[in-house]
Amino acid sequence: MPSAKPKKFNLTVSPLTLRSLFFLSCCLGASLSLWGQATVVSGVVLDVRQEQPLPYVTIQFGDGQLGVRTDIHGRFLLESNAPKSQVKISYLGYESQTLPVRPGERNELRVLLVEVDKQLLEITIRPEKYRRKNPATDLIEEVFKHKDQNRKEGLPYCSFEKYERLRFDLNGITDKFRNKWYFRRFQFIFNYCDTNRTTQKIALPFYFRERLLESYYRRDPSAQKDRLMAERQTAFEDDYDVDRDGVSTYLNSMYSDIDIYNSTITLLDKQFIGPLSGAAPLFYRFYITDTVEIGTERFADVFFAPKNKNDLAFMGNMLVALDSSYAVRRVEMGISKDINLNWVADLRIEQDFGFQGDSADRRLLLRNDMVRLDMKIWKNKDGRSLLATKNTSYQKYRLNTPLPDSLFAGKTKLLRDTGNLHARAPNFWVTHRHDSLSASDAAVADMIQRLKATRTFKLLEQFGMFVGTGYHRIGRVELGELGNFYTFNDVEGNRFQFTARTSDRYFKKMRLRGYAAYGTNDQMWKYGGRATFAFKGARVGRFPANQIRFSYDQDLYYPGLGSSSGEGLLGSIQRGNTNRLLLNRLSHVEYAREYRGGFSYAGYLRHRIVSGAGVLNQPDTTPQTPTDAVSAETGGWLRYAPNERFYQGANRRTQISSRWPVFFLQYRAGLKGILGGDYAFQRASFRADKAFYVAPFGKSEWSFEMGQVFGRVSYPLLEIHRANQTYFFDDYGFNLMNHLEFVSDRFAMLHINHDFGGILLNRIPLIKKFKWREGLTFKALYGSLSNRNIPTPSNGLLPFPTDANNRPITRGLGRQPYLELSAGIGNIFGILRVDYVWRLTYRDAPDISRGGVRLLMGVGF
Repeated sequence: MPSAKPKKFNLTVSPLTLRSLFFLSCCLGASLSLWGQATVVSGVVLDVRQEQPLPYVTIQFGDGQLGVRTDIHGRFLLESNAPKSQVKISYLGYESQTLPVRPGERNELRVLLVEVDKQLLEITIRPEKYRRKNPATDLIEEVFKHKDQNRKEGLPYCSFEKYERLRFDLNGITDKFRNKWYFRRFQFIFNYCDTNRTTQKIALPFYFRERLLESYYRRDPSAQKDRLMAERQTAFEDDYDVDRDGVSTYLNSMYSDIDIYNSTITLLDKQFIGPLSGAAPLFYRFYITDTVEIGTERFADVFFAPKNKNDLAFMGNMLVALDSSYAVRRVEMGISKDINLNWVADLRIEQDFGFQGDSADRRLLLRNDMVRLDMKIWKNKDGRSLLATKNTSYQKYRLNTPLPDSLFAGKTKLLRDTGNLHARAPNFWVTHRHDSLSASDAAVADMIQRLKATRTFKLLEQFGMFVGTGYHRIGRVELGELGNFYTFNDVEGNRFQFTARTSDRYFKKMRLRGYAAYGTNDQMWKYGGRATFAFKGARVGRFPANQIRFSYDQDLYYPGLGSSSGEGLLGSIQRGNTNRLLLNRLSHVEYAREYRGGFSYAGYLRHRIVSGAGVLNQPDTTPQTPTDAVSAETGGWLRYAPNERFYQGANRRTQISSRWPVFFLQYRAGLKGILGGDYAFQRASFRADKAFYVAPFGKSEWSFEMGQVFGRVSYPLLEIHRANQTYFFDDYGFNLMNHLEFVSDRFAMLHINHDFGGILLNRIPLIKKFKWREGLTFKALYGSLSNRNIPTPSNGLLPFPTDANNRPITRGLGRQPYLELSAGIGNIFGILRVDYVWRLTYRDAPDISRGGVRLLMGVGF
């Protein structure tokens, strides 16, 4: 709001003496001098009894024209270019205070508020409508009812330009931290530090991204698209093994667009209950604290806070129009310090709405928003944190201007403009930015370039790569892999594996990889290699793929897993025996193609020879009994994953959870008589994966798969159901099933994993302080095995393996399905989940576990 204007003086020279003129000029000069000095008030607001910080306390100068609210730590900064002599501090449920300040100077305050034991007086906005209950709750219900009239979803068409600016800082830089020995060669980076005026903490920016997008919306049929026009990141380049698009995608998933009118708001892959949800009165407390006039418009200042501070909900204030529109003019909100959220010390959201359009189309639409996330690294109060700030500006609204149907074709939500989006000319950004860069924003790129040029940074980069990927770069070759260097099992004993591959930094169109492994028990070498070549316009290992791959492997693997036995040291620690392995000699050639619309496919040819190892390597019972299975196959797969999000790492892709389903269809056929193939068969399968967000009750992940094998084949070519004998929970396998326990030629599987997010544990005294989260998992398997695929002495199939007592260890499922159920508590120490798993069926089989504890490690918000 505008500040008060200085008083005007009417001077008449003739009646005044020189002394009077001199005196008046001195007074006027002193007044103007004082006016030119800013009055700055900063500090912290605490509860007087517990001395705990109070968030979202209103701080205003005495005239009520300027005001701010404290952050989650009770800190605030208020300033004015005019001389101010007092501030007013007010907070719901506490006695207000008015304190003197020194005009034209910087003032530091430590405010202690006293809680009052009385109810807030209700402010009646419209008596005829607010007789039933709390008027604030009724007002919020009206906002919810009128939401489509106050956002773009209420318009037939809407388009606008969106400019995003995202910055990461290392927050809490101190002199002691600067003088650490490992910063001796990097002292220049601290010249780029910036000071947070509210907290007075010093922050070092290290990542900056800006994007320009055009957004389009239509109501019937409902669709929304974003076209990315340009993007610039100042931390990564193609010369480094970093997926820039993947980094940007992950950051977008953290900072989804926030619509205050939505029932749920998604941030950090979590769903928060929105304060304007239809169910908001069940989870929020609402109070009308004041009425505000902006021009000729009147607004209610509504304070809201979660009834349970551990729930995923917000606290803050919003201005609601006191007219028939019930539109939101401004929102300031954040989180409680007790919220069940990991690593987040503070989260603050600010949104401003402005009038767009005219006549019937005129409405309050989003103009600016800011999301600031403070992620704690060290637990101590004054420790450093990662401060991520995203500012978005919305301009060039066009309301009810028809948009072509072709713009909304397909399921892809993010479209890309033609040209190199990452290499726009500097003049492009000068022209298209909604506001100019700050000095600290503009300096990030220069700091990063200077840092990369140092030898010490290059050594640290190599160390980080070795820890993160398990490979060490030597020239154009990388040696590893650390995670699989040493493993063990009952067949190989101690297994040692060495791997080498070409560096993606130097080879963009080609990747070569080879490994050799040796077991001290079986004294046998295993090895494999692959060569991948990308076609024009593509790059090996990067999306969208357009490549061909040749490979050969001769290695042991656990049945049903489809991978070598060397899957990490922790994976070697298993219950029961680890002597059920198969020796796979596989030659494979595959062409794969991906498209940005989410569709991908592949076609392949392969030849494999499979024989038993360990207890599966059983002596011949008759001269006619085969000892291995030989197959020549051709096949392919189709995959559809609209709007899929992932980060492409050096070794594998890391999927980013989303609402969109993933469909996978696979087919292969065995060619008898070709290249020694013994079997003529066909196998087809279909799989669908889908995540469901059901706030406030958490998130469910469902996976369904079905398939069938047509023809007569030996058991290594049947569906060997994925078992897990480790003590770590496997989302995709059956955690109490033994390796090779069940095989099928027709099957259907359902996996359901639901994380309640702490909705129950948050309400148990004492327990809620641990911020644990409860979860349930259910897994079901239906399967059958045809008589034609049961080995007999006369049908030429590999016999099912047996144990030392000559009892079969492999069988088909009967009419009863295989069922597992598990219940667990997660988020223990922020990284651990402990589940107890029950085997509900087939509990009388020998050498099985009916129940057991399983661990799951993971880091997340």
